[in-house]
Amino acid sequence: MGGFAKIGIGGLLVAGCCLALGLMGPALVTAQPAGEEEAPQEAASMGVLAPFLLYGEEPDGPWIGQTDGNGYRLINPDDPDAITYFFVGTKPEADGKRTFSAKVAVLQGDGKIGLFYGYQENPKEYYLLVLDSSGLLQMYHRLPEGGIVEAFNVTLEGNTDENGNPAGLMVVTLKIVEDGNSAKAYVDDVEVGTLQGPAIGTGGIGIAGFGRVDGLFLDFDLKIAD
Repeated sequence: MGGFAKIGIGGLLVAGCCLALGLMGPALVTAQPAGEEEAPQEAASMGVLAPFLLYGEEPDGPWIGQTDGNGYRLINPDDPDAITYFFVGTKPEADGKRTFSAKVAVLQGDGKIGLFYGYQENPKEYYLLVLDSSGLLQMYHRLPEGGIVEAFNVTLEGNTDENGNPAGLMVVTLKIVEDGNSAKAYVDDVEVGTLQGPAIGTGGIGIAGFGRVDGLFLDFDLKIAD
């Protein structure tokens, strides 16, 4: 798969990479593009994840990444089945002790954006905690044997009109908090679901986009409990 870059933050953060793949198709790995004249400005509020984000157009896929003020804009105008994700990894001693979060807003499109959790390379496994413009929040699980299933969903109130159509821009903070082999998901500090299992508490963490979407990320934050 390739694409890893070693870094060290507080003795705990060890690696990160940028990947994109179709819903059921093979992985399409993309390196962060380097401009011929100057490198793109990183999204300042995305913290340790900023160096591993896509800036510019994905070479072999639909995704476009760019800074937007201090935030990060992720755009897919065409492909309803495309998934992209960007993550960092932590050393084993951080397993089960991590809390990470980001503010998200879906600006346009019928796709979703949100948090990427628990990435394992072989066999490939991960979770997506993603929001769409109607306020539907879903947790997806990419199974080790292949395929993606929904683990749970919650409809956030106050973002649809009487006909069920999006009523305005929703900006929320998504957060995942680990406690050993359990992880709780939060929206604006309200618990919405729990994951449990032997692999929970491990794997790469970051952000993701799913489907045709124009989404904004702000304030990516990673903390590791003592």
